[in-house]
Parts: sequence; structure tokens; C-alpha cells
Amino acid sequence: MGELYLKTLIIMLVLSAFIVPGFILRKIKMLRAEATESLSTILLYVCQPLMIINSLCVFDDAAWAEIRSMSKVSLLCDFAIVFAISTVAFLLLFGICKLLFIKYQNKTAAGIYSFITLFSNCGFIGVPFIEMFSDHNPLASVYVMVFNIVFCIFSWTVGVYFITGSRKEISFKKVILNPTIIASIIALILFFVPEINFFMFEEIEEIKVFPQYLAYTTTPISMLIVGIRIADMTMRDIFAKPMAYAAGALRLVLAPAVTLCVALAFFAIIKAINPSAVQQDYAFLAPIISMAMSPAASVVAMSTRFKGDTALSATTFVTATLISIIIIPLTASAAMSIWGML
Repeated sequence: MGELYLKTLIIMLVLSAFIVPGFILRKIKMLRAEATESLSTILLYVCQPLMIINSLCVFDDAAWAEIRSMSKVSLLCDFAIVFAISTVAFLLLFGICKLLFIKYQNKTAAGIYSFITLFSNCGFIGVPFIEMFSDHNPLASVYVMVFNIVFCIFSWTVGVYFITGSRKEISFKKVILNPTIIASIIALILFFVPEINFFMFEEIEEIKVFPQYLAYTTTPISMLIVGIRIADMTMRDIFAKPMAYAAGALRLVLAPAVTLCVALAFFAIIKAINPSAVQQDYAFLAPIISMAMSPAASVVAMSTRFKGDTALSATTFVTATLISIIIIPLTASAAMSIWGML
């Protein structure tokens, strides 16, 4: 477990290093505070959709051969497992949040803490993390994208409810027409019908560059935003808010623990029904690792858009993100160790 912890710690340190340029540029006044809103818009509406396209449709030759060697039935079964585990975990955590904060006096703050608990940075941090963690296993990244689809559906419904405190702001039309959902539908079609996946046509392989380059910017931009936010905060803002630590603990410990229990339950049920069933381990592990990531960067963007408490969102987001550098290696390595004992 020691080597596994060290590996995950190094991954988190490498990913977190992108915080530094944003922090420095803001401190020396080369970036305005408003830059975070523009960067968040690019992140949510450009980079995230193309990250999904890239993860599901663009592969090197070896990864593409490995994916095509699997039957579509096996892939669909794995996708269904990831989708089911993710959905059940989100529903359970939603219920837990409602119970935990049912008597909390500040309903706006309760909504933000609930959002932090429920939604992880599964795309911007989760994808590069699992790529390095799994030694670039192509299916691991694909399964994270299935989790990301569930994440998007819940964030634009339950997440909006948490931020606004009202169901009136929830629009299923906006969910369906969300760029991430549209990109997911296109990507899934191209993934399961490889004959029309033009990104993998040798004759026009240069077009891979478009989704690849924009997908690669997701983590740097996400962490740059964190750095800019930190630059505008005092040490008291970051480290002297007890509820920020509580929300961080719920996000980084409770959420992956609940997801691990759900994954173990699904694994036991599948083996009981069909002992000879063979599923990829990452069909079960991808939701756990995705849920173990730091808080979703969209909490600040959502608070800004729906006139929530942006200051509290930013403070809690930054505090939980900073402590995640130490906590994520612990939870990820613990989950892998538990799974290895099966």
C-alpha cells in the first residue's frame, strides 16, 4: 500500500502544480479576478465537451485495437455497471446530505456544502488522474466518462437545486441541451459505431488534434482557477472555516466510501447471479476513483450563475481542494487495497 500511496501522492502533486502559475499571475496583477469567470465558461462549455469526445473517440493504435477486441455486449455491460453504480451512489449521497443538513439554519450554506459533498472534479482532475493511476489503460478513461455523464445529469438538476434551494430553476431542457450531454451522445454513437468514428480514419487523422489539444487544457485551466482564487484569499479565509473542513471530509472520505460500498454490492450481486461473469475491474473502480476527487470546480460557476453565495463557494472549494492533495492518495490507495483483497 505504501508504493500505491506514493504513486497517487506524486500524481496529485503534479496535477496541483498548475495552481502555481494562476496564483503568481494574480498576485502580480497580470490577471484580474474576473478572469475566473471567463476561464470557467471555457472550461464548462468548450473543454469539458471536447474532453468527452477525446476520451471516447480518440485513441492511439494499440488502445483502439484493445477496445475493438472487446465485444459490444461486454462493453455495454460494463457501461451499464458504471452507470448503475454512479447513479445509486449519487442518490444515496443526496439522501445523506438532506439528512445531515436538514436542521442547518443557513440553507444557502447547507446547499453549497451539499454540492461540495456530492460533486467531484471527476472530469478535470479525474481523467488525468486515472490515466496516470491506471498506466494509461484506455478503458479506465472511458469508464470515467460514463461516470461524467451521470455527474452532468445530476449537477444540472440536483446541483442547481442545492445552489438555488428551489426546484423551479431546474430545467430538463437545459440538461438535454447542455453541451456536455450533446457531446456525450455524439461520443457514444462514434464509440459504439466505430465504422463512422471519423477521428480514427487514417486518411484524416490530423483532425484528432482538435479534441486532443482542448481536452489537454482542462486540468491546467481548472487548477489555474484555483490558483487565482487562492491569490485573492487570506490565510484566515482558507484555513479558519471549520465547515469547509467538514464539507471537505464529506467530499473526500464519505463520498468515495459510499461509492465503494455500492460497487462492492454490485460486484457481489453480479457474481451471485453469474459466477463466471467477467467484467473489467475499472468498471467498478472508475466510479470510486471519480468520486474520490476534489470538489467540482463548477460549484463557483453555478453559484455565480444562479446568484448563490459565491464567496462561500470559493472558500469551501479552495480549502477542500488543498486538503485533497493529501487525502486523495489515502482514499484511492485504500480503495485499491480493499478491492485487491477480493
